[in-house]
Amino acid sequence: MNLRTALASSVLACVSLPAFASTYNNFILVGNQSGKPVGKASYSIQQSKKGYKFQGHFQYSISSSQTGQYDISYKLDNTGNFLSANIQDQIAQKTYNFEPNKQRTSIEVSTIQGGSLGNPTTANLPQPDFLMVSIGDPSAIQALMDFVKANPKPQPIYLLLIPMSTINPQNRYRLVSVQPDADRSGTLDGKTIALKSFAMRFHTGQAGEIYLDGSGNLMEADIPKFELNYIRKNFTLTPPAQ
Repeated sequence: MNLRTALASSVLACVSLPAFASTYNNFILVGNQSGKPVGKASYSIQQSKKGYKFQGHFQYSISSSQTGQYDISYKLDNTGNFLSANIQDQIAQKTYNFEPNKQRTSIEVSTIQGGSLGNPTTANLPQPDFLMVSIGDPSAIQALMDFVKANPKPQPIYLLLIPMSTINPQNRYRLVSVQPDADRSGTLDGKTIALKSFAMRFHTGQAGEIYLDGSGNLMEADIPKFELNYIRKNFTLTPPAQ
């Protein structure tokens, strides 16, 4: 079975987001190559009858050409499917809105800058179930891991929409697999906690590693593909990631 066949056959079950995730979600962004702090992020999650609303802020400066400061808000339905998103680029003073059509066969991206509405861009969706993962936003990794927890299966393959500098969905879809790895441990506020580890693999490039506590809360995500590590404030992996 190839990746696209496996993806098309996947069905998302109900997602149960950890209560802890509604508060205390402050992260340090660390450069994957330098090992030094390059930014910070925070987010909250609210549950409603229709699903979940994520709100967050993240900023980073990896290099002179990789600098960003964003406010993000997005919604998922009760089964974890992406519904809509709003990203505000604070540096460019530009707002991007993402919304699939009712049939979930395409997604439209519209922009507002200086009070002017730009021409919308529409791209076909490879399949109706997908997640949006903005580089620098740890809440998206939390959402992805909730999907993984709710959907154990032999081939856990997911479709990601990754907005890049152009914030254009065209040709920005990526397939990833997320599979359990060796258990680890760490400390949060000086207290030792047990961790579940997961390897996150893209089609090419070095695999990432994601660490959750026993309740499923994201503690750290080391993702070379994004050139960033997300580390929860006051958390330390023991021993540190290599």
